[in-house]
Amino acid sequence: MVAAGKQELKVTVEGSDYLDEHDIPAKLRALLQEAEEKRPAEPLKFLAEGLLAEAALASAKKQKLEASAPGGPEKHPHDLVRRAEMSARAKALAAGPPPGEADVSCRGDRAFPVARSDTALVLIDMQSDFLEPSGRVGQHYITNLEDCPVRSGMEGCRRLLAAARAAGLTIAHSRSHRYGATVNDHLVGAGDEGYELHPTLRAQPGEIVVDKWTFGAFASTPLEDELRARGVERILLCGVLTNVCVFATASQAVDRFFRVCLVEDACAAFQPEWHDMAIKLISEPQVKKGHNGQIGLYFGEVSTVQAVEQALTPLAKLPKTSKAD
Repeated sequence: MVAAGKQELKVTVEGSDYLDEHDIPAKLRALLQEAEEKRPAEPLKFLAEGLLAEAALASAKKQKLEASAPGGPEKHPHDLVRRAEMSARAKALAAGPPPGEADVSCRGDRAFPVARSDTALVLIDMQSDFLEPSGRVGQHYITNLEDCPVRSGMEGCRRLLAAARAAGLTIAHSRSHRYGATVNDHLVGAGDEGYELHPTLRAQPGEIVVDKWTFGAFASTPLEDELRARGVERILLCGVLTNVCVFATASQAVDRFFRVCLVEDACAAFQPEWHDMAIKLISEPQVKKGHNGQIGLYFGEVSTVQAVEQALTPLAKLPKTSKAD
Protein backbone atom coordinates (compact mmCIF):
# COMPACT_ATOMS: atom_id res chain seq x y z
CA MET A 1 0.00 0.00 0.00
CA VAL A 2 1.35 3.40 -1.01
CA ALA A 3 -0.05 6.69 0.21
CA ALA A 4 -0.46 9.33 -2.51
CA GLY A 5 -2.04 12.48 -1.12
CA LYS A 6 -5.42 11.48 0.31
CA GLN A 7 -5.68 8.45 -1.94
CA GLU A 8 -4.28 5.01 -1.34
CA LEU A 9 -2.88 2.73 -4.03
CA LYS A 10 -3.36 -0.95 -3.35
CA VAL A 11 -1.77 -3.53 -5.64
CA THR A 12 -2.11 -7.23 -4.93
CA VAL A 13 -0.71 -10.06 -7.04
CA GLU A 14 -1.21 -13.50 -5.56
CA GLY A 15 -2.07 -17.09 -6.28
CA SER A 16 0.91 -18.00 -8.45
CA ASP A 17 3.94 -19.86 -7.15
CA TYR A 18 5.57 -19.37 -10.54
CA LEU A 19 5.36 -15.54 -10.36
CA ASP A 20 6.48 -15.57 -6.75
CA GLU A 21 9.47 -17.74 -7.66
CA HIS A 22 10.68 -15.08 -10.09
CA ASP A 23 9.86 -12.19 -7.74
CA ILE A 24 7.46 -10.68 -10.28
CA PRO A 25 4.90 -9.24 -7.78
CA ALA A 26 7.59 -7.36 -5.87
CA LYS A 27 9.06 -5.91 -9.09
CA LEU A 28 5.64 -4.81 -10.30
CA ARG A 29 4.79 -3.20 -6.96
CA ALA A 30 8.09 -1.30 -7.00
CA LEU A 31 7.54 -0.04 -10.55
CA LEU A 32 3.95 0.99 -9.85
CA GLN A 33 5.04 2.82 -6.72
CA GLU A 34 7.72 4.66 -8.72
CA ALA A 35 5.18 5.54 -11.43
CA GLU A 36 2.77 6.92 -8.83
CA GLU A 37 5.49 9.12 -7.38
CA LYS A 38 7.00 10.35 -10.69
CA ARG A 39 3.74 10.60 -12.68
CA PRO A 40 5.38 10.01 -16.11
CA ALA A 41 3.62 11.38 -19.20
CA GLU A 42 3.43 7.87 -20.68
CA PRO A 43 2.90 5.49 -17.77
CA LEU A 44 2.63 2.33 -19.89
CA LYS A 45 5.92 3.13 -21.63
CA PHE A 46 7.47 3.84 -18.23
CA LEU A 47 6.35 0.43 -16.94
CA ALA A 48 7.50 -1.36 -20.10
CA GLU A 49 10.96 0.21 -19.94
CA GLY A 50 11.22 -0.65 -16.25
CA LEU A 51 10.37 -4.30 -16.92
CA LEU A 52 12.91 -4.46 -19.76
CA ALA A 53 15.59 -3.04 -17.47
CA GLU A 54 14.74 -5.66 -14.83
CA ALA A 55 14.97 -8.38 -17.50
CA ALA A 56 18.39 -7.16 -18.65
CA LEU A 57 19.65 -7.08 -15.07
CA ALA A 58 18.39 -10.61 -14.40
CA SER A 59 20.03 -11.88 -17.61
CA ALA A 60 23.38 -10.28 -16.69
CA LYS A 61 23.27 -11.85 -13.23
CA LYS A 62 22.50 -15.25 -14.75
CA GLN A 63 25.42 -15.00 -17.20
CA LYS A 64 27.78 -13.98 -14.42
CA LEU A 65 26.73 -16.95 -12.30
CA GLU A 66 27.13 -19.35 -15.24
CA ALA A 67 30.59 -17.99 -16.08
CA SER A 68 31.79 -18.29 -12.49
CA ALA A 69 30.36 -21.73 -11.87
CA PRO A 70 32.70 -24.76 -12.11
CA GLY A 71 32.67 -25.93 -15.70
CA GLY A 72 30.71 -22.82 -16.75
CA PRO A 73 31.24 -21.21 -20.17
CA GLU A 74 34.35 -19.05 -20.56
CA LYS A 75 33.33 -15.72 -22.07
CA HIS A 76 36.84 -14.48 -22.82
CA PRO A 77 39.13 -17.41 -23.59
CA HIS A 78 41.86 -15.09 -24.88
CA ASP A 79 42.15 -13.68 -21.35
CA LEU A 80 43.03 -17.14 -20.06
CA VAL A 81 45.77 -17.48 -22.67
CA ARG A 82 47.20 -14.11 -21.73
CA ARG A 83 46.96 -14.87 -18.03
CA ALA A 84 48.80 -18.15 -18.52
CA GLU A 85 51.53 -16.37 -20.48
CA MET A 86 52.04 -13.75 -17.78
CA SER A 87 51.93 -16.38 -15.05
CA ALA A 88 54.73 -18.25 -16.80
CA ARG A 89 56.80 -15.07 -17.02
CA ALA A 90 56.24 -14.38 -13.33
CA LYS A 91 57.38 -17.87 -12.38
CA ALA A 92 60.48 -17.55 -14.56
CA LEU A 93 61.43 -14.26 -12.91
CA ALA A 94 60.76 -15.42 -9.35
CA ALA A 95 64.26 -16.84 -9.00
CA GLY A 96 65.81 -13.45 -9.79
CA PRO A 97 67.01 -11.56 -12.86
CA PRO A 98 68.88 -13.38 -15.62
CA PRO A 99 72.59 -12.62 -15.76
CA GLY A 100 73.70 -9.60 -17.74
CA GLU A 101 76.84 -8.52 -19.54
CA ALA A 102 77.15 -5.51 -17.23
CA ASP A 103 75.48 -3.96 -14.18
CA VAL A 104 74.08 -0.43 -13.95
CA SER A 105 74.53 1.07 -10.47
CA CYS A 106 71.18 2.18 -9.03
CA ARG A 107 69.71 3.89 -5.99
CA GLY A 108 69.80 2.05 -2.71
CA ASP A 109 73.11 0.29 -3.48
CA ARG A 110 71.29 -1.86 -6.00
CA ALA A 111 72.19 -2.87 -9.53
CA PHE A 112 70.32 -3.40 -12.80
CA PRO A 113 71.85 -6.04 -15.08
CA VAL A 114 71.88 -5.27 -18.82
CA ALA A 115 72.70 -7.36 -21.86
CA ARG A 116 72.69 -6.50 -25.54
CA SER A 117 70.51 -9.53 -26.24
CA ASP A 118 67.65 -8.58 -23.92
CA THR A 119 67.87 -4.88 -22.99
CA ALA A 120 66.28 -1.93 -24.76
CA LEU A 121 66.49 1.82 -24.36
CA VAL A 122 62.95 3.21 -24.51
CA LEU A 123 62.51 6.97 -24.99
CA ILE A 124 59.07 8.40 -24.24
CA ASP A 125 57.54 11.27 -26.23
CA MET A 126 60.65 13.36 -26.95
CA GLN A 127 58.55 15.47 -29.31
CA SER A 128 58.78 19.13 -30.20
CA ASP A 129 55.22 19.63 -28.96
CA PHE A 130 56.49 19.01 -25.41
CA LEU A 131 60.03 20.39 -25.69
CA GLU A 132 59.64 23.62 -27.66
CA PRO A 133 57.91 26.88 -26.65
CA SER A 134 55.98 26.71 -29.93
CA GLY A 135 54.70 23.20 -29.17
CA ARG A 136 51.06 22.43 -28.55
CA VAL A 137 51.79 21.63 -24.90
CA GLY A 138 55.12 23.38 -24.39
CA GLN A 139 53.63 26.80 -25.18
CA HIS A 140 51.75 26.68 -21.88
CA TYR A 141 54.86 25.99 -19.78
CA ILE A 142 58.06 27.05 -21.57
CA THR A 143 59.05 30.68 -21.26
CA ASN A 144 62.81 30.45 -20.95
CA LEU A 145 64.82 27.92 -22.96
CA GLU A 146 67.88 28.37 -20.76
CA ASP A 147 66.06 27.42 -17.56
CA CYS A 148 63.27 25.06 -18.52
CA PRO A 149 62.56 21.97 -16.38
CA VAL A 150 60.98 19.93 -19.19
CA ARG A 151 64.10 20.30 -21.37
CA SER A 152 66.48 19.27 -18.58
CA GLY A 153 66.56 15.63 -19.68
CA MET A 154 67.29 16.24 -23.35
CA GLU A 155 71.07 16.08 -23.09
CA GLY A 156 70.78 12.94 -20.99
CA CYS A 157 68.61 11.33 -23.67
CA ARG A 158 71.14 12.24 -26.36
CA ARG A 159 73.94 10.68 -24.31
CA LEU A 160 71.90 7.54 -23.66
CA LEU A 161 71.09 7.18 -27.35
CA ALA A 162 74.77 7.42 -28.25
CA ALA A 163 75.79 4.86 -25.61
CA ALA A 164 72.97 2.43 -26.42
CA ARG A 165 73.57 2.62 -30.16
CA ALA A 166 77.29 2.05 -29.71
CA ALA A 167 76.64 -0.94 -27.45
CA GLY A 168 74.10 -2.47 -29.84
CA LEU A 169 70.99 -2.29 -27.63
CA THR A 170 67.49 -2.29 -29.05
CA ILE A 171 66.16 1.28 -29.29
CA ALA A 172 62.47 2.25 -29.12
CA HIS A 173 60.76 5.64 -29.28
CA SER A 174 57.16 6.59 -28.57
CA ARG A 175 55.20 9.54 -29.90
CA SER A 176 52.01 10.64 -28.20
CA HIS A 177 48.88 11.93 -29.88
CA ARG A 178 47.17 11.99 -26.48
CA TYR A 179 47.15 15.58 -25.18
CA GLY A 180 45.28 15.55 -21.91
CA ALA A 181 41.79 14.27 -22.72
CA THR A 182 42.20 14.98 -26.45
CA VAL A 183 43.29 12.34 -28.96
CA ASN A 184 44.82 14.02 -32.01
CA ASP A 185 44.91 11.02 -34.31
CA HIS A 186 45.03 13.29 -37.35
CA LEU A 187 48.68 14.03 -36.48
CA VAL A 188 49.85 10.44 -36.94
CA GLY A 189 51.65 10.06 -40.25
CA ALA A 190 51.07 13.68 -41.20
CA GLY A 191 54.71 14.78 -40.85
CA ASP A 192 53.68 17.50 -38.43
CA GLU A 193 56.84 19.12 -37.03
CA GLY A 194 55.42 19.57 -33.55
CA TYR A 195 54.28 15.97 -33.36
CA GLU A 196 57.55 14.53 -34.66
CA LEU A 197 60.46 13.58 -32.41
CA HIS A 198 62.71 16.53 -31.62
CA PRO A 199 65.29 17.10 -34.40
CA THR A 200 68.14 16.28 -32.01
CA LEU A 201 66.51 12.99 -30.93
CA ARG A 202 65.18 11.48 -34.14
CA ALA A 203 64.99 7.73 -34.60
CA GLN A 204 67.47 6.00 -36.88
CA PRO A 205 66.54 3.32 -39.44
CA GLY A 206 65.79 0.02 -37.74
CA GLU A 207 64.75 1.59 -34.42
CA ILE A 208 61.21 1.02 -33.14
CA VAL A 209 58.78 3.95 -33.29
CA VAL A 210 55.24 3.62 -31.93
CA ASP A 211 52.36 6.11 -31.84
CA LYS A 212 50.20 6.02 -28.72
CA TRP A 213 46.85 7.41 -27.64
CA THR A 214 47.27 6.33 -24.01
CA PHE A 215 49.68 7.90 -21.54
CA GLY A 216 51.66 4.68 -21.22
CA ALA A 217 53.44 3.38 -24.31
CA PHE A 218 52.28 -0.24 -24.01
CA ALA A 219 48.49 -0.05 -23.67
CA SER A 220 47.70 1.34 -27.14
CA THR A 221 50.67 0.29 -29.31
CA PRO A 222 52.46 -2.85 -30.54
CA LEU A 223 55.49 -1.93 -28.41
CA GLU A 224 55.38 -5.13 -26.37
CA ASP A 225 55.25 -7.30 -29.50
CA GLU A 226 58.09 -5.33 -31.09
CA LEU A 227 60.29 -5.72 -28.00
CA ARG A 228 59.46 -9.40 -27.46
CA ALA A 229 60.31 -10.11 -31.10
CA ARG A 230 63.80 -8.78 -30.37
CA GLY A 231 64.15 -10.79 -27.17
CA VAL A 232 63.84 -7.77 -24.87
CA GLU A 233 63.11 -8.43 -21.20
CA ARG A 234 64.73 -5.35 -19.61
CA ILE A 235 64.14 -1.66 -20.27
CA LEU A 236 66.21 1.45 -19.65
CA LEU A 237 63.51 4.12 -19.58
CA CYS A 238 63.72 7.88 -20.15
CA GLY A 239 61.80 10.80 -21.68
CA VAL A 240 58.91 13.10 -20.80
CA LEU A 241 56.81 13.68 -18.82
CA THR A 242 58.22 11.87 -15.80
CA ASN A 243 55.00 12.13 -13.82
CA VAL A 244 52.66 11.23 -16.67
CA CYS A 245 53.72 9.17 -19.69
CA VAL A 246 57.05 7.96 -18.31
CA PHE A 247 55.48 6.81 -15.04
CA ALA A 248 52.54 5.21 -16.87
CA THR A 249 54.93 3.38 -19.19
CA ALA A 250 56.94 2.06 -16.25
CA SER A 251 53.76 0.77 -14.62
CA GLN A 252 52.51 -0.85 -17.82
CA ALA A 253 55.91 -2.43 -18.46
CA VAL A 254 56.00 -3.96 -14.98
CA ASP A 255 52.48 -5.33 -15.46
CA ARG A 256 53.87 -7.14 -18.51
CA PHE A 257 56.83 -8.44 -16.47
CA PHE A 258 59.50 -6.36 -18.13
CA ARG A 259 62.20 -5.21 -15.73
CA VAL A 260 62.56 -1.44 -15.65
CA CYS A 261 65.36 0.98 -14.82
CA LEU A 262 64.42 4.65 -14.97
CA VAL A 263 67.28 7.00 -15.84
CA GLU A 264 66.30 9.99 -13.75
CA ASP A 265 68.46 12.72 -15.30
CA ALA A 266 67.25 11.74 -18.77
CA CYS A 267 63.62 12.34 -17.69
CA ALA A 268 61.82 15.60 -17.05
CA ALA A 269 58.50 17.22 -16.21
CA PHE A 270 57.10 20.73 -16.48
CA GLN A 271 57.69 21.27 -12.74
CA PRO A 272 60.71 19.88 -10.82
CA GLU A 273 58.50 18.76 -7.93
CA TRP A 274 56.35 16.69 -10.30
CA HIS A 275 59.46 14.95 -11.59
CA ASP A 276 60.76 14.35 -8.07
CA MET A 277 57.46 12.87 -6.87
CA ALA A 278 57.32 10.45 -9.80
CA ILE A 279 60.88 9.30 -9.11
CA LYS A 280 59.98 8.80 -5.47
CA LEU A 281 56.95 6.70 -6.33
CA ILE A 282 58.94 4.54 -8.74
CA SER A 283 62.03 3.98 -6.64
CA GLU A 284 61.01 3.80 -3.01
CA PRO A 285 59.12 0.49 -3.19
CA GLN A 286 62.35 -0.98 -4.58
CA VAL A 287 64.73 0.40 -1.98
CA LYS A 288 62.64 0.30 1.20
CA LYS A 289 62.70 -2.73 3.45
CA GLY A 290 59.91 -5.17 2.68
CA HIS A 291 59.76 -4.63 -1.06
CA ASN A 292 63.38 -4.90 -2.04
CA GLY A 293 63.76 -8.57 -2.84
CA GLN A 294 63.43 -8.30 -6.62
CA ILE A 295 65.00 -6.22 -9.36
CA GLY A 296 62.91 -3.81 -11.38
CA LEU A 297 59.46 -5.23 -10.77
CA TYR A 298 57.84 -2.70 -8.42
CA PHE A 299 58.05 -0.30 -10.16
CA GLY A 300 61.66 0.04 -11.19
CA GLU A 301 65.23 0.79 -10.34
CA VAL A 302 66.45 4.38 -10.65
CA SER A 303 69.84 5.25 -12.05
CA THR A 304 71.72 8.06 -13.80
CA VAL A 305 73.03 8.70 -17.29
CA GLN A 306 76.62 8.44 -16.07
CA ALA A 307 76.00 5.05 -14.46
CA VAL A 308 74.38 3.72 -17.65
CA GLU A 309 77.25 5.04 -19.77
CA GLN A 310 79.78 3.36 -17.49
CA ALA A 311 77.96 0.04 -17.82
CA LEU A 312 77.43 0.22 -21.59
CA THR A 313 80.83 1.55 -22.71
CA PRO A 314 82.64 -1.81 -22.32
CA LEU A 315 79.88 -3.55 -24.28
CA ALA A 316 80.59 -1.39 -27.32
CA LYS A 317 84.08 -2.93 -27.48
CA LEU A 318 82.85 -6.53 -27.53
CA PRO A 319 82.43 -8.42 -30.82
CA LYS A 320 79.09 -7.63 -32.40
CA THR A 321 78.17 -11.30 -32.52
CA SER A 322 78.56 -11.76 -28.76
CA LYS A 323 75.21 -12.21 -27.02
CA ALA A 324 74.28 -12.98 -23.45
CA ASP A 325 72.41 -16.22 -22.92
